[in-house]
Amino acid sequence: MSLLSVVPRSDAFRPAALSSNPLIVTLLAVTLLTGTASGLAADDLGFYRHYDRTEFSLTAPGAQKFGLYGLDNPAQLHYLQAPDLTLAWTAEEFMDDDQRFNLNLAGPGFGFNFDRDRRSGNRIDQYQLAIGGGTDDAASGFGIGWYRGDRRTNDLRTHFTLGTLTRPSRQMSVGVTGRVSTGLDYYEAVADAAWRPLGTPQLAVFGDYVWGNADHRQVGDWSAGASSEVLPGVQIAGRYFDGGTITAGLQFSFGHSSVTSQRHRVDDGDDYNSFAVRLGAWERNVFDEWFSTSNRYVNLNLDDRIAYQRFAVFDRRKALYDKLNYIDAARQDDTVNGIVVNTTNMNISPSMAWELTDALQNFRAEGKRVVLYIENGGMSELHMTAAADVVVMDPSGSLYIPGLVSGSTYLGDLLAWLGIGVDELREMDYKSAMESFSRTDMSAADREQRQALIDDFYLRIRTDVIANRGLNADEFDRLIDRGLHLSPRELTEAGVVDRLTRYPRIDNVLAEIERRPQQRISPAALTTFREPQDDRWGPRAQIAVLYASGATDTDRGMRARTIARALRQARNDSSVAAVVLRVDSPGGGILAADMVADEVRRTAAVKPVVVSMGGYATSGGYWVSAYATDILATPLTTTGSIGVISARLWDDGFSDRLHLNADSVQRGASADAQFGVTLPLVGLSLPARPYTESEREAAVTRLNQQYDRFINLVADGRGMSRDDVRAVAGGRIHSGEAALELGLIDDLGSLLDAIELARDRAGIAPDDKLDIVQGPGMQITSVRDLLELVGDEEPMIMPFHGPDSLDEYLRHLIEHRGQPQAVIPYRLLGVD
Repeated sequence: MSLLSVVPRSDAFRPAALSSNPLIVTLLAVTLLTGTASGLAADDLGFYRHYDRTEFSLTAPGAQKFGLYGLDNPAQLHYLQAPDLTLAWTAEEFMDDDQRFNLNLAGPGFGFNFDRDRRSGNRIDQYQLAIGGGTDDAASGFGIGWYRGDRRTNDLRTHFTLGTLTRPSRQMSVGVTGRVSTGLDYYEAVADAAWRPLGTPQLAVFGDYVWGNADHRQVGDWSAGASSEVLPGVQIAGRYFDGGTITAGLQFSFGHSSVTSQRHRVDDGDDYNSFAVRLGAWERNVFDEWFSTSNRYVNLNLDDRIAYQRFAVFDRRKALYDKLNYIDAARQDDTVNGIVVNTTNMNISPSMAWELTDALQNFRAEGKRVVLYIENGGMSELHMTAAADVVVMDPSGSLYIPGLVSGSTYLGDLLAWLGIGVDELREMDYKSAMESFSRTDMSAADREQRQALIDDFYLRIRTDVIANRGLNADEFDRLIDRGLHLSPRELTEAGVVDRLTRYPRIDNVLAEIERRPQQRISPAALTTFREPQDDRWGPRAQIAVLYASGATDTDRGMRARTIARALRQARNDSSVAAVVLRVDSPGGGILAADMVADEVRRTAAVKPVVVSMGGYATSGGYWVSAYATDILATPLTTTGSIGVISARLWDDGFSDRLHLNADSVQRGASADAQFGVTLPLVGLSLPARPYTESEREAAVTRLNQQYDRFINLVADGRGMSRDDVRAVAGGRIHSGEAALELGLIDDLGSLLDAIELARDRAGIAPDDKLDIVQGPGMQITSVRDLLELVGDEEPMIMPFHGPDSLDEYLRHLIEHRGQPQAVIPYRLLGVD
C-alpha cells in the first residue's frame, strides 16, 4: 500500500486503475470474447450497438468531457469531479409521443443510466451501472447493462462493458471499449481517438471505428468529425458516419447547468433532433468569464488547531497546506475582492502564523483586501494584523500580548533529592539539551542563544506589524509592555484594531469598506477548485509533500522508517517530479536522523528535494535536512543546534528511598553498566552505578565522533568547508533569519514557497497543472495521539513541547541509556 495520498483525487502516487495496464487488458479481453462468439439469428442484436446507444453524444467518446457518463466508455467516469444529472431525448421537433428518453445520474467514478425507447411502437427500457477510475493519463472502467420491456423482435440480453482511456499527452486521447452479452453470442469492440492540436478544448479532431458481429457476419463502421469550444462553455461539433448520416450540435453552458441541441440528418431522409439538459458540476461559461464582478469575499476560517495532516475521520483540525492553498487560489481568482480571516479559537504555532501572514500579504499585493477578525488572541494574532487592511475585534474581546519568553524548569535539585544521579556528557557550550536535568539555572551560553533567538523573533513581529499598522518601534514596545491588560478600546486607539463589532455583523463592515454589499463564499467555490478536468489532457506533474514531524525516532515521533520508505517510493516513481520535505523536529536519535538523511541524499541525486522548515528543525531535525537541494525556513523557525550531547541518569540513592533492591551476576567488566532497579508499574529501570572513568572516556570519544560526522554531513550537504560549519555549530540554535545569514538555509519562505521552488527546480511550467501528493499517512501510535484526535489535548506542534511532556522526555533519555543524542531542550521556547 502506498504511503502517500494525493490531493484531491487519489490515495497514492499513481492511483491504481482497475488494472495495471488497462489498454492491454481490454484488447486481450476483446480478442478472447470475439474468438469465442457463436452464430446469430437474423434479427438478433444482443444489445444496443455503439452508434445507437450513443446517439446523444456530439463526438466520439474520448473527445468530449466525460462522454455519456459510462454508457459509452465507463473509463471516462474517472474524469467526473462532482455529481451530474442529465436528461436527453429525441424528437422530430421538440416533444413527440414516440421518442427516446435517456436519464444519466453520475458522480466521480460511478454512473447509472436509464433509457426508454418507444420509437418503434414498442417500449424498450435499458439500464446500466458503471464504475471507472485511474489516473489522468490512464483510466479503465466496467459496466453492466440489462433490458426490460417489449423485446419480441430483438434478442436484447444482459451485457458487460470493459473500457479504457489513455491520454499520454495534452494533445492525444485514445479509447478502447469491449462489450459482450451473456452467453458470449454477441460482441462489439470500439476504438476511438481524438487529437487537440492546441492542447485545449478550442479544437479537437476525432474519429472512431466499431467492429462486431451482426446478421451472421462481422461488420465494421466508422465516424469522424471535429468540435470546438468557440467561447467559454460554448461548444459546436459536427460528425460524419460512413453510412451517410451527418450530425451537427451546439452545447451552451450556464455554469452549473447546460443545454444541448443536435440535428441528425439521416441517409434515408428520416431526419430528427435530439436535446439534453444538464444540472450539477460547474463548467466554464461566458457569464463567469465575461460578466463576473469582483464582489466576493472568501471565508478563511482558522477557528481551530492548525496541523500538517489530518486523520480521515473525527479530526477537527485544519491542514496548513489547505489554508495556504485557499489564499493562493483566491489571489488568482479575478472574481474575488477580498478575504475574511476568522481567528476565533485559532491554535497555531508562531512559524505557521508567519506563513499565513506572508500568504495574505501576497494576496494583498494583487490589490485585494484582507479583513481580520479577532475575539481573543495572542502574539500570533497580533502578528497577523501585519497582513490586514481592516482588523475587526469583538467589543468584549482581548489580545494577550506581553511579548515572548523562553525558559525551562531545572530539575537538578529535585533529581538529587530523589537520589537520581545525572552525568551530562557535554563537549559544546551551546548544546544545552540536558542541562535542565543537571543544573538549577540557565547556563551563560544557553542564556545567550535563547536571548538572541527571541530577540530575532520579536524584531520580526515588530517589523511586520509596524510596517502595516502605522505604529513606530517605540509605540509597539510600549504596547507590548502593557500587553497583559489591554482593552479593545485601547487597542483601537493604538491603531492595532480598526473596528469593534461581532462576527455576525461582519457583512456590514464589508459593505462599508467596499461601498456595496459583498457576497461571502467558501474556498470550495473558487474557480481553481471547480475547473472541469476536460480542459487539460494527459498526466499531471506531481510533487510529493512529505511531513517529517516529531522527534527523530525510528518508529515514533517522526517515524523515520516510514519517512525513509516514502522518500524511496517518491524517488523511484517517475510521475513524481520533485519532493518537498516539511521538517518540524527538535531532533532526537542519531540513527533515525541519519536514516532519513541518507534517503534525502539519494533522492536529491535523482530529483529536486526542497526542505521546508516549520517551527523547529534543530539537531536531528537539521541532520535530516542538510542534503536537500534547497532549504527554506520561516523567520520564526528555530534551527541549527549542530551538535551532539548525551546524559545518563543513574541510581544515586533513589532505590533506597523507595526500598527497592536489585541484584545480579555478570560476565564482562561493563555488563552491569545499564542494570539497576526497575520501577514498578512504570517499567523503567535506572542503572545502579555511574560510569567508570574509562567508560565515561569511551562515551565522550563516541560523542565526539558523532559530532564530527554531523559536521562532515553538513559541510557535504551545504557545500561549506568543515571550518565554516564548526564556526556556526557548537550546538548553537539560530532563528531562520540568522540561519540565512550564516548559510545554513537558502531562503526564507513558507510551505507554499517550497512547493513553487520545487516546481521550478523540476522544470514544470507555471501554467501546467500540478498534483500535490501528501504523506505518509497518519497513524495513531499513542493515547496522546488519540486524545489529540478527539480534541482533548493541545496540538503537539513538536514533541516534548509543553509542561506536561517532561515525562516523555525523561522516558526518552532513560530508554536510550546514555547514547549520543542530536536534540534540543525539551521546552526550548514558550511563545504566546
